[in-house]
Amino acid sequence: MTIDRQSAAIAGRLRLGTGFADSERDQIVECFTPLWTRLRSFEHAAVQLELSVKDRGGAGPLVTLTCEIAGRPGLVATSSEHDVTAALFEVRDGLMHQVQDAKTRREPRMRPGSRHRPA
Repeated sequence: MTIDRQSAAIAGRLRLGTGFADSERDQIVECFTPLWTRLRSFEHAAVQLELSVKDRGGAGPLVTLTCEIAGRPGLVATSSEHDVTAALFEVRDGLMHQVQDAKTRREPRMRPGSRHRPA
């Protein structure tokens, strides 16, 4: 999948919540595009992302990225970085790790000796 398709996939699933303007959407999508490598194994319609920030420009901003995948518990990554760009990268990376961990926990593992061996 090309970067343009990955960006389109993220853009179609990303909702900007409180504290973010539509004028920031392209920058946010560009930052989150690498996240699609972890999410693409799920049915496209089953994945929804929401990004919000509380107290932007204040003493204690909190950027939150939530990911809802149908049939799975929701995932949440947060950052209290004052620099919004740094916060975007932090929540993206945090969510990437959570998605990978969730996939690893749900996928069966091969154990030595568990393969069916022909007689």
